Amino acid sequence: FTALSAVVVVMPILVAIQFLRYPQYVSTILTDTKNNMIATADDILIISMAMLIGYFATRTGAFSALVASFYDGVIPGYVAIILTPLGMMLASVVGVHPVISSTAMLAVFSGGHADAHPALLMQAHLIGWGAGTMSSIASLSVLTCAGLYQVPARRLVLGHNMASGFAYSAGC
Repeated sequence: FTALSAVVVVMPILVAIQFLRYPQYVSTILTDTKNNMIATADDILIISMAMLIGYFATRTGAFSALVASFYDGVIPGYVAIILTPLGMMLASVVGVHPVISSTAMLAVFSGGHADAHPALLMQAHLIGWGAGTMSSIASLSVLTCAGLYQVPARRLVLGHNMASGFAYSAGC
């Protein structure tokens, strides 16, 4: 039973409870949900495709084969823990969504390919995700802040956010 499975099972139950508690808001909730699903369809597509690519790449061993062509053996843990957040952040700067870069990084470094504890590797992944979302022109958080504060997204990403994201991902 995974966290995603829990969300898929529990969320409809929680929504049904809220519908019963507040029947006057059912039509508003359904309309807002429909509109938001239309507005975020591209994000949903990116995430879905990244999950499919990650699934097939990890099942076929494509990432492992790619890494093996450069380095044959167990990757030192410190390399995996440093490269995961830095790689995710740098990929985000050029527009690669953290879902995609994290799929690649975790496929390369998890499953015994790197001498790193899974909890540390996951922490490096989360740091990379945070650094990536603050330094990507395609990030929803950057676009939201740009709209809220009337600042061009390009200025946010290429300004303080890039330096902060790099420092954050490098562990400074």
